[in-house]
Amino acid sequence: MKKVIFWFIFITVIVSGCTGNIPVAIDINATVESAVSEALAANKEFISQEILDYSQNMQNTQIAGQIDQKISNALSDMKLTVESSRIEQLTATPTLSISSNTIDGCTNRFQYVSDVTFPDGSMTLPFTTFTKSWYIQNTGTCTWNSKYNIVYYSGDNVGTAKSFPLFSSDKIAKPGESVIASVKLNAGEGHNNDYTTYWSLQSDDGEVFNGGASQNIPLSSVFHVGSQYNFYENLSGAICSDDTGYFYCGSSDKSAGRGVAYYESNPTVESNYAGQPAIIIAPPLSDGGKTSVTFGPVRIPKGTWLRASISCRPNAPLCNAKVRLYVQVEGLTPQIATESQEFNDGFVTEWNVQLSDYGYHEQDLTYTFEVEAIGGADKDDEIVFQVPRLTDKAPIL
Repeated sequence: MKKVIFWFIFITVIVSGCTGNIPVAIDINATVESAVSEALAANKEFISQEILDYSQNMQNTQIAGQIDQKISNALSDMKLTVESSRIEQLTATPTLSISSNTIDGCTNRFQYVSDVTFPDGSMTLPFTTFTKSWYIQNTGTCTWNSKYNIVYYSGDNVGTAKSFPLFSSDKIAKPGESVIASVKLNAGEGHNNDYTTYWSLQSDDGEVFNGGASQNIPLSSVFHVGSQYNFYENLSGAICSDDTGYFYCGSSDKSAGRGVAYYESNPTVESNYAGQPAIIIAPPLSDGGKTSVTFGPVRIPKGTWLRASISCRPNAPLCNAKVRLYVQVEGLTPQIATESQEFNDGFVTEWNVQLSDYGYHEQDLTYTFEVEAIGGADKDDEIVFQVPRLTDKAPIL
């Protein structure tokens, strides 16, 4: 009888241990809408840091879905010579040791695919906090869960923390699946400084592992702290919304009548000039429809200008929209820093706003670009924001 009781207790413990941490299915859309609604309930005019953080998680999930369709092509283009060159660049002494790559019969391994935000070589202003994201594929045999982390490995220690969760919720990534890994980085205080920082993955058992077939290629972020912050390089971390609600920053799909906000490398503007990177923003297809794209917070030193060239598309006779820039100090009401009306007149409007004129400097600010349709919305109401940026370079008058 005692043996029966013993085996009953033993089997019960084993079954409980195997089923206690099964990942659950999550309705991402419902979760996001619920959290955003609650955060905005107290004051709809404010965009808090919590919403900015939550939006980044939402963007990461949506970006992963978009890139999954292109993952096989991206991987086929990757060359082993690229891996070799990155290995040669690792000169800093690692701060973490790499442990055995096999735990409980499975192997942890990943492959870097591409940068998602803030590609290597980007420039940012001093004191800026930004999110660096990489797209990676699980090329091992272990299933990644919510206990996996991205951890500082070597190079410049510029992270806001030494470790960040790989997932923001109880998700998993099976072998062969791809995910976005993100860390938050701080720019230094001096101008003309270059930073290189390396990051690894850490499993739920504490194993630290890098990318590539030999697990010796960590994730990297290489950036320059100088005189400019480019909004178009940070679109995936922005908050995009229209009259209906929030949408994916990067969407150019107007089939449902929603607003859009996406990047183009060299769109042509009304003056028929092309060749500069831009953000394209269009209102939803409704009378007086508005689309807003919010970035930040980004700290600016004294003497910073917000500059951009604004225009309709060429050959868009029905283009007619109000374009505004809002600047907001956290906890205060957003203020209009500049606005213009864009229509098909053959000209480009230059935005040159010295933020110190409004008392904005040495502060963490959010920046909202808003496009409002005039006289009824139309597919022509696409506004081109060429090289929207924060810079210490004054315009040449």
